[in-house]
Amino acid sequence: MDAVDRMFHVLVSALRSQQPPADGKAFSAAELHDRILPYRHFRRELNLETNREYELTLMQLLSGARGYLDVDERLRDVLGKELATAAPDPARLRDVADAECQVSPNKKALVPVARLSGPLRAERSSCAYCGGTLPLGRASHYCPHCGQNLLVATCLACGAEVEADWRYCVACGKAAPEAAS
Repeated sequence: MDAVDRMFHVLVSALRSQQPPADGKAFSAAELHDRILPYRHFRRELNLETNREYELTLMQLLSGARGYLDVDERLRDVLGKELATAAPDPARLRDVADAECQVSPNKKALVPVARLSGPLRAERSSCAYCGGTLPLGRASHYCPHCGQNLLVATCLACGAEVEADWRYCVACGKAAPEAAS
């Protein structure tokens, strides 16, 4: 699975986790970049090291690569031409920010229903940070009480980021929040 495949899988999973699920609804390129799949929240799951890699992969997806998204002609033309250049400029995403697309109905079946990892996978009843009750029956990206990002675990002892499947912090050795609960 390459970066475009991973991005598509993460996108479909993120859309399915919304209440109500939004994997059949149209969205703009800007919504995808800024709200649905922002790099700062999904960089680990996407396995992309830099924002530039993220934006180039997003450009491929939005250009209609592999038929994963139903895109309008403007997205296909502008981003396709840019990607064909020797040094594609990710800033071209801004030129098509309002262009609409949606997940191809034929392709979304390729993504298993339970794909997200970490706190979204387990239906947690309380926040690992403040202990506040989380809404049941829907994915919680942020705690409604303390605002903590539930997609990224943080070591309670030293504040370092902890991968979802780690039991101990690599920075200080203390038990990770998921292991403690």
